Amino acid sequence: MTNKELVVAFIEAMRTSDVATLTDMIADDFSWWIAGKTDYLQTAGEHDKDFFIGFFGGGADLFPNGAEFTVTGMIAEGDKVAAEANMTAVTAMGAQYDNSYHFLFTIADGKITRMKEYMDTYHAKTTFGL
Repeated sequence: MTNKELVVAFIEAMRTSDVATLTDMIADDFSWWIAGKTDYLQTAGEHDKDFFIGFFGGGADLFPNGAEFTVTGMIAEGDKVAAEANMTAVTAMGAQYDNSYHFLFTIADGKITRMKEYMDTYHAKTTFGL
């Protein structure tokens, strides 16, 4: 599997909150960084593997009717893959979520070791009250 194929499969596993697949795809020392300031957005900053898996384990609670998560562009070089994506869903509280993302993945030995996530933090905060 190429690095790009790994990232496409990973984003699909995030879309479906497939915790077993996500766990298999990330390294033990995986880290997840989310853009923003923690005093503004609770989920901003550095997170470890356990936080990541716990977050996606609750995906069905956030989006009970599922979510559309579409990769719109991707580029790879060496151990890095950059992906642009758009996610739309209706939240458990009935709000429409529609956000654009840019991810930068670092991959080693067929596993994702780091994911940096950029998005509209205002939309995430106002939609989820984070």
